Amino acid sequence: MSRLKNFSIITFILFLVGFIIQIGNESKLKELTQLNYTNDKNRFLNTNSKFSQVRVRDFMFYQCGDVKRIGGKKEFVENAPDELFRIDGAWYICLDSRAKPEKSKCNVLSLGVNHDMSFDEEMHSSFECRVFSFDPYVEDKKFKDLRDSDPSLNDSSILKVDDRWIFYRVGIIGQTNNTKDLSNLKIKDLISFDEILDLTKLRDKVIDVLKMDIEGPEKDVIKNLDMNYACKYIKAFVFETHVRSKFADLVKLEKCFRLFWRHTRFREGNSRGPTGHLAGFQNSEDWALKMKNFHNELNLAEFMFTNGELYFVNINFI
Repeated sequence: MSRLKNFSIITFILFLVGFIIQIGNESKLKELTQLNYTNDKNRFLNTNSKFSQVRVRDFMFYQCGDVKRIGGKKEFVENAPDELFRIDGAWYICLDSRAKPEKSKCNVLSLGVNHDMSFDEEMHSSFECRVFSFDPYVEDKKFKDLRDSDPSLNDSSILKVDDRWIFYRVGIIGQTNNTKDLSNLKIKDLISFDEILDLTKLRDKVIDVLKMDIEGPEKDVIKNLDMNYACKYIKAFVFETHVRSKFADLVKLEKCFRLFWRHTRFREGNSRGPTGHLAGFQNSEDWALKMKNFHNELNLAEFMFTNGELYFVNINFI
């Protein structure tokens, strides 16, 4: 409960940050398509100046009553201060109503596994979901051991863990004009989301969790995502964003998705130093938010709303 309260406080603070008065070039501000503009000349003494009251809005939100952390390496899970503490490699799902994955009848599409397949493994073991894991460049030890156990799998892009879990040494790309032969995929091939649906035979089937951690191309994947299809078949969409992702790129998700959880991926640090920064999660040397990289408060506010891990649930399943 304390973590939920802290999360609500963080969300409220981020909401307040959104109300920023910005003096600037009006034409430049209009390029920020996610902003709403309200002129209020009576608010200022100098009515001859071009002032605007600018509001940066957050994503529409759903207050999930039952959030669960899934995955994370054992040593981190055992030492976490509470069950909702953020752990690298773990993700969160909403267990409200129909949004909850139905045991032994659920499907999980995990795009980007790296060296930590703990989320995929727990969805497979705890919920008995059918899990489809993808990563074109990295194999977790579990998958590598499987490949090494059979010489015939040396060059295979598909590794079958068991009847309910398959690993694909293949990645996703936002859009491609080159159709791949799905029956003859090579290791490190990149295919579209539509092709992934055909490859996994998930087309026109409900995907309980679509998890995406692909280190950058998420912007292009979301840009090309058919929202009519997503609203009908994807229960939860959880993903990590990076600097290239902007609010305008992600707001299309609001057609049916609502944010129920987020991690901005920064905590505390020397924000008053010569460069100004907030330290990253877990390892303060791993990542830093540098104030000098932002043109103004508006850019910083947008970054706070859109960067990190975002967790959306489909309101059609609530």
